[in-house]
Amino acid sequence: MARTTYFGSASRFTDLYQEPVDHLLSPINGHQDVQLVSLTEAIEPISSFFHGIQDQVFVALHNCQNPVDGLTQDESAAIQLYTMQFGGGPSLYLLLNQSLRSENRGELKPWFSFLKLFLTALHKLPSYCGAIWRGIRDVDLSSRYQKGTRLAWWGVSSCTTDCEVLRSDQFLGQQGIRTLFSIECMNGKATEKHSYYKNAEKEIILMPGSYFEVMGHLNPAPDLHIIHLKEIKPPIVLVRPPYSKLETLNTLLDTGKSHSFSQATQPKPINNDSNKMPSIRSDFPNRRENLRWQQAGETVAGGNGKGNGTNQLCNPCGLFVADNQTIFIADFWNNRIIRWKLNDTNGRVVADDKTEDNGLGPLCHPSDVLIDKNTDSLIISDRGNRRVLRWPCRSGATQGEVLVDNIHCCGIAMNDKRYLYISDISKHEVRRYKMGDKNGTIVAGGNGQGAGLNQLNEPMYLFVDEQQSLYVSDNKNHRVMKWNKGEKEGIVVAGGQGQGDDLTQLTYPQGIFVNTLGTLFVADTGNERIMCWPKGAKQGIIIVGKNGRGSETNQFHWPWALSFDRHNNLYVVDNQNHRVQRFSIR
Repeated sequence: MARTTYFGSASRFTDLYQEPVDHLLSPINGHQDVQLVSLTEAIEPISSFFHGIQDQVFVALHNCQNPVDGLTQDESAAIQLYTMQFGGGPSLYLLLNQSLRSENRGELKPWFSFLKLFLTALHKLPSYCGAIWRGIRDVDLSSRYQKGTRLAWWGVSSCTTDCEVLRSDQFLGQQGIRTLFSIECMNGKATEKHSYYKNAEKEIILMPGSYFEVMGHLNPAPDLHIIHLKEIKPPIVLVRPPYSKLETLNTLLDTGKSHSFSQATQPKPINNDSNKMPSIRSDFPNRRENLRWQQAGETVAGGNGKGNGTNQLCNPCGLFVADNQTIFIADFWNNRIIRWKLNDTNGRVVADDKTEDNGLGPLCHPSDVLIDKNTDSLIISDRGNRRVLRWPCRSGATQGEVLVDNIHCCGIAMNDKRYLYISDISKHEVRRYKMGDKNGTIVAGGNGQGAGLNQLNEPMYLFVDEQQSLYVSDNKNHRVMKWNKGEKEGIVVAGGQGQGDDLTQLTYPQGIFVNTLGTLFVADTGNERIMCWPKGAKQGIIIVGKNGRGSETNQFHWPWALSFDRHNNLYVVDNQNHRVQRFSIR
């Protein structure tokens, strides 16, 4: 492996001189296809690059026996190993970044196992949106970063939220020529709790392949050059997420793409044509047996390509269908909730990341939404901000409320007694909350990650029936579980026969719905189909999506969520086709 004398003295926060910003390199891929292994196994292919790295791995694993943020010990230790300064030779971050920046993508192959583990860990962490800093001493980089230029940083970029950290002599110091980067970040990863230097550096990591626009320059002192960067969405996927195809579908929803944020922004209230909110479903549809749906769907939202126009969506996730067939969509990568009335060609943004600040900050990657009719408000799973919030539906309302925070939330549901159910992907559990309760009670899972009847493996979407039974799409166990009220173990009601496309199997299921007959409807995302499982059935029935992956009216590309209106029409969020399809009763 090629070595460079420059790297011997650079710290994580100043290692940026050799970023190839004058041209775009080929995308990075291949790491997503290797098996996820332990840290000890992951460093074997690169151990010859270092002196005594096994000792550093031992230290990292020892320090990470009780990791936070839902990470495993190996994942947390991979982050810590990246932050460590090795004695007697180059540190891991230096050689890793050298390979990430190489035009010869073959140099990365020995790093694939570590890169998969490291990126998997980072993808699990909450996204940080805000101002961060990094820099380099003894050089003015202004000429390489011209205003208006768009560029990628290929290395792992260590930054800090506290500019004072960089003023120390260890990093930039306070004298001599220095270049300081002020970065508007939207998808940073807060690694302080996993760093070797806890509570000292306030570190935020930007992923390899982060993409920026140069907004301007500032020279507040003779030798201090400040370059203002804004993180934006790259034109293509520059670094593949650390999973193969549908290995962990939900990971796509946390990271792997960039999306520009406005600062000091706030979800805005719904501006209805009247102060009265359409009511939620007063009863459950599909009371009749043997219903059949048209196989060709009608696009009722989006369908005009990926984008942020009011006639577009960008990887939508959850949805809610009101009595009058108005649909509310969690438009994930557009960081907004958008309302689409029946027969409208454009939606109306009702909460997003671009309105005035009223105390809550912007939405970040919402994954689900429902309506609480009693309070005339939206309940939003604000996944990127790790919180569930309430936002009033009344015209002129100005203040929302955080209901639950510090939770890696995905799906939400509410029963008729207004108890709120929230899935926690990282803790592999579902909790039930009485309004005003911040802690909740575990009602499913909570016994660690696993496939036992008392366990879950990345629970996603939820449904609560009239008997207060809870249904959970147990994503990585490829099954749907039912927890009867008060039970300590669940019952497999769909799938559970391993990943596959047989009628007895599911592949990374997402959205679910249960009618009053006990029939379960499942968005079988990995198999590009919607299935129903009659109560007690040993196998499911494909009701829509028998034609493989695609964008035709009878096809899906990752059906994500589903629901019904009062007329039994089926609505499906078609995630990668950036649309919502309605399938009418035959």
